[in-house]
Amino acid sequence: MPSLSLWSRVGLFCGFALLAGCGGGLQMVPEGKGRGVMMYLYKGTDGQMLTPKRGEAFESIREFCRGPFDIVKEGPTKGRQRVVEGVGGSDIIVENWWGVRFQCENS
Repeated sequence: MPSLSLWSRVGLFCGFALLAGCGGGLQMVPEGKGRGVMMYLYKGTDGQMLTPKRGEAFESIREFCRGPFDIVKEGPTKGRQRVVEGVGGSDIIVENWWGVRFQCENS
């Protein structure tokens, strides 16, 4: 079985989590003691850096680390598109997710 890159694994996890009904716009994938990937949902108009979800994601990382942390890498993860049928027709909804790989400083 071929190895998947980190962002592919994160995208798959995010997709499964969304299909399972997990919500809130934040998802964490722990990668062992004191490290992991935090993903957050953002709107295209807000951008990944200006969305309030970024602050929520960093707060969740601080709680996980019980203190300071370092960002190892960040980048887009696979989002999803879905069609919503309504009285006036159908709309395509696009969800964009951003991933932050982190390392706790006190681990």
